[in-house]
Amino acid sequence: MAKNPDTERSNRHCFVAAKTGGGKSQLMRNELIPKTGIRALFWDVDTDHKCTRFHDRGAFLRALKAADQSGKPFRIGWSGEDNPETFEWFCRAAWAVLDGSRETWIVCEEMADLGMGQKMPDFFRKLMVRGRKYGAIVITTTQRCQEVPKALITQPANRYIGLHEDQDARYLERATGLKAGEIEALKPLTFWHKGPEGTQQIRTKYRKFTP
Repeated sequence: MAKNPDTERSNRHCFVAAKTGGGKSQLMRNELIPKTGIRALFWDVDTDHKCTRFHDRGAFLRALKAADQSGKPFRIGWSGEDNPETFEWFCRAAWAVLDGSRETWIVCEEMADLGMGQKMPDFFRKLMVRGRKYGAIVITTTQRCQEVPKALITQPANRYIGLHEDQDARYLERATGLKAGEIEALKPLTFWHKGPEGTQQIRTKYRKFTP
């Protein structure tokens, strides 16, 4: 159960969106997620991140419990079943280890594949809405921004918007205030970052990744 709430913690959630080939995973690995020294959980069925992977729920929970009790950094990923019920189980496990005295990164890849529509599962909503004061930093990604809850776009303090076209670009204009034409003009690996300090364009590099 999440413990030690700290209401002074700031919102550091991130939303990352780009069409296929836009560079979402490159951006996260290169710029957003520290490579070492963090507590991190990954919903990563496509194996895009460096972590210790599990396909069995029991093994995952045992490893997470041991890692949490150790007090040391960890990077634990779920790469097994990819369905809404399993995702809610993953979010429940993440909620259980949150501790407001330290940060926990929770990286959730390809949210549109879960078919949530506009309704967030209960524990995922907890992570997004209440996780901040328990040290959660939730990073969500999608290629199809119209197929995820709009709150994923509007609630995080940081939005990273990469290349989209046509209706998706216009939808993101309404949701973020970024101009559709500026979104459509982006090149792969280039993103608009809209955050607490304003809006700027950033570029990351392609680096070959081996899981």
